[in-house]
Amino acid sequence: METTDIEKFKKRSDKSVRVIAIFLAKNGLTNQLENILLNLIPPTRKEEGNIAYVLHHSIDNPNELMLDEIWVDNESLVVHLKQQYMTSALAQVASLVAKPVEIRKYSEISHAI
Repeated sequence: METTDIEKFKKRSDKSVRVIAIFLAKNGLTNQLENILLNLIPPTRKEEGNIAYVLHHSIDNPNELMLDEIWVDNESLVVHLKQQYMTSALAQVASLVAKPVEIRKYSEISHAI
């Protein structure tokens, strides 16, 4: 499954936004959570403003999953979060997590060397 558009990644700008979302599944619900998050990848990758959308397992905690996302700009992220498939998935995720999803947004530091 293609999770990153390499050409868009090469062209990212100082307006690009990286989102790290940490999910802690309730015991016994990790696979169910993983399946929901994996199903978000294809429609998200089709969004014009998406550069990357990569799901990871924690090495230290089998119940923890992390989504690493890169967006062209914050406006693209806002549009993404309003998509019907996202609002539906987030409602499903709410009952599977042991604590609220931790979401952090970053901008890349780039220095001309």
